[in-house]
Parts: sequence; C-alpha cells; structure tokens
Amino acid sequence: MSKLVDALADLSALRDREDLEILMALGAAELLGASAARLWRIAGRPDDLRLHERALLIDRSITISETPSDLHDLPTLDSRPELRACYDSKIPAPVEPDDNGGRRHVFPMVTAAGVAGFLVIFRVRPLRDDQARLMTSLLRIYQNHLTLLDYSENDELTGLLNRKTFEASFAQLAQAEKPTRADSIAVVRVERRRPSGAGRPRWLAALDIDFFKRINDRFGHPRGDEVLVQLARLMRASFRESDRLFRCGGEEFVILLDPTEAQYVGAVLERFRGVVEAFDFPHVGPVTVSMGYTCVGAGDTALSAFGRADEALYAAKRQGRNQVICYEELTSGDIMPAAALAPREAPTP
Repeated sequence: MSKLVDALADLSALRDREDLEILMALGAAELLGASAARLWRIAGRPDDLRLHERALLIDRSITISETPSDLHDLPTLDSRPELRACYDSKIPAPVEPDDNGGRRHVFPMVTAAGVAGFLVIFRVRPLRDDQARLMTSLLRIYQNHLTLLDYSENDELTGLLNRKTFEASFAQLAQAEKPTRADSIAVVRVERRRPSGAGRPRWLAALDIDFFKRINDRFGHPRGDEVLVQLARLMRASFRESDRLFRCGGEEFVILLDPTEAQYVGAVLERFRGVVEAFDFPHVGPVTVSMGYTCVGAGDTALSAFGRADEALYAAKRQGRNQVICYEELTSGDIMPAAALAPREAPTP
C-alpha cells in the first residue's frame, strides 16, 4: 500500500507531462513486479500515425529517447496490429505471450484528445484481476491529471500552448539535459539518447496576423475566432511534432523551433507564410501573417528572446507585412529574403 501511496503522490506533484508519463511507466513496473516495461508515444498526423518508443525499462535500468526530428524514421502504428487494435478500442489489449515465455499486457494511455500512447508491461505470469484493476485505476488518475494540465497550459480557443506556459517551456528546453523524475524508484542507471538536433541552435519566431482588427471589424469577432482556430490548425500541420507552438494573446503566436541549422530556418518560416497566404479562410478569404525570428542564445530568457523576435516582426510590418525577417540579419543591415534560403532537411512536419 505504501508504494501505491508514494506513486500517487509523485504523479500528483508533477507538472511536466513528459516526466509524468515516464514516472507512470516506472511506477507501474514497480507496483506490478514487471520484468520490463515499454512506453510508446503516438506521434505524427492522424493520417500517418507513428510509434515513438519513449522509454524502455529492463532490469531496473531505463533508457529514455527524445522524439526524432524526422518522424518517418519511426514505425507506423499500423505495423503493430495489437497496438492499432488497442488504439481503436481504447481498452487494454488481450494478454499475449511474449518472446521470453512471459506475458505481455498492453494498456492505452488515454487523454481528452484520444489515445496518446501505450504502456506495455511484461511479466512472468499474467496479472491477477485485482492487479489489472489497479493498473486501470492508475491510468485513469494519469488521464485526469493530464486533463488538468491541459486546462492550465493550453489556450482554450486554439488548443495551442498558452502564454503562461511559454516561459516555463522555454526554460525547460534551454536545458541541455533534463533529469528524469524518478526519486521514489530505485533506478540504477539512467541513459538519455540525445535528439538528432543536439548541438544545433534553437530558434524562436513571433507571428502576428496582418490587419486582424479589420477582420474583426468587418466580419465580426466570431469570424475572427474562426481565423485564429484555422491558423492554429495550419501551424500544427506545417511544423514538426517537436516544434512548440504557442498562442500568446489576441492574434499573436510564438513558435519555438526544434534545433535547426541557421541556413534552413528562414525557409521553414517562409514556407508557412506561403501556406497561410494561399489558404482560403472560410467566410473571410485571404489572410496573411508577418513573422520575425531570432537565434536563442545560452544566456537567453524567454523575455529577451521574444523581445528580439518581436522587434524583427514589427520590422516586417513596417516594410509592408506578409514577410519573414530575421533579427540577426536586421541588426547587421543585411536582410536576406527568407524565400532564398534552402529548405530545412526532411521538411515533412
């Protein structure tokens, strides 16, 4: 019972969803006496769902892996029929023998948006009914906690991360290594495979809808809200899973890009600018955006980096709107058209 209470206390104390899911895997393995546990995360678009092995626990040694920049390196959900069936049904998969003669239990990790991943528990013997019920209850607690985090971290209208989450996310991503929260579980060794973009600079972009007040004045605020919602959808479809997308109030958005080499960043943002320009927004018609971006330095705070990107954004507005400007090029006096830069490698979001 004490282990269960400790696990619940650890879960309820966490505010970082990545730490939360890893602690869930560790806690479940500990409580259920698992010989191994695997945590799968769903990634990709609805029409191309991928499986990312987020954590693997074997013999009290855990390996944690970051989401790769190119999701095409990951296996598809359809390549694992038992996980696909669990995804569709949202209920635990039937118990199956594993390769070592034990038993494999698959539990879906369900959020308000649907199945976000799977927790696979390996045991010498099948779980008893009371153990299976315990696991289901723990996952419900996990789901409820995620719902609370979503409510506090996400913008209600667009579903993107909100302004108050921006600073915390910036500080978290600025760390070269983020320790895993596993204080209550005796893990002998922790390894972290660094993301494929490690060592590359990180970039922050500020985005503003051009003449948004005119849209509200001409078509009404409900139509303006529809533009914000559709723009958020275009952002999710255009940027990578590992890029962080924020709505910081009104028609202002922030993008914290996955580590990317400098020569590709302008074209990434320019491509999105073009996507918006080409899209026919229902009831409103064409809409454009202006963008400014900057390289995030080692000593940067969220406020300092945003300030530079915002300065470049307003330079774009002063120069006619519907364009992308880099702060570093702006201050050097050598502004290069973003469209002239090469696309980011593996441009598929």
